[in-house]
This record gives sequence, C-alpha cells and structure tokens, in this order.
Amino acid sequence: MPFVRCPTIADADAAHQRVVATQADALFLFFGSEDPVSGASWCPDCVTADPVLRATIAAQAPGLTVYECPVGARSAWKGVMDHPYRVHPTFHLARIPTLIRFRAGLDIGRLVEGPCGDRSAVQAFLG
Repeated sequence: MPFVRCPTIADADAAHQRVVATQADALFLFFGSEDPVSGASWCPDCVTADPVLRATIAAQAPGLTVYECPVGARSAWKGVMDHPYRVHPTFHLARIPTLIRFRAGLDIGRLVEGPCGDRSAVQAFLG
C-alpha cells in the first residue's frame, strides 16, 4: 500500500483530480502536521489513530493508495473556519483525523476523529 504525502492543498487537490479522472479507489487521510521538534502530530486523536490506520490498511487494503494530507500547524487549523480544507468543495473537513474513501473516483464515506483510532471501526469502514 503506497502512502503518498500531499504536503499542500494544491498537492491534495491534484491527487484528488487524478483519482476522479482515473476513477481510482483511494484513501485520503487528513491529520495535524507533525511538530518539527518532537516529530509527533499536535493532534492527540491523530497520534492515537496513526498506528491503527497504518496497520489496518496494510492488512486489509494493501492495494489502496493512501494520500496523507497534513492540515498544518495547530494555530492554522484550530478555530480557523476558512481553512482551505474546511472550505474545499470536495473535502469539507470539520475535524481531524478524517479518512475519506473513494471508490471509482467517488467519495463513498468518511471516518472522522475517534473512530479512526478504533481497529474495528477502521476494518468495517474498509469493508
């Protein structure tokens, strides 16, 4: 399962356009950016979810490409209602972590916040 980092919204948007154009199956994972000092995300739910998502996706959906999309620093995300991912016409994020599943290029579902760290919920989501 390839993980592809989309460091900017432009990269995430281009990846999304490719997924739609090719009618691909893919996952988009949105999370709090890593702190440059600690290397860990500032988002505690993201820290909890990361190993669960990686292990479950690797075991259950190894052929899916996962596009990793950091939302930026805490100050750029928290309470910023016009954040580019919040107002994006497809992504419309409200909380992180958010995992969006695309099948045949279409958004078929989302796993948001706490359930991203629940192995059973991720397994059911990947179905």
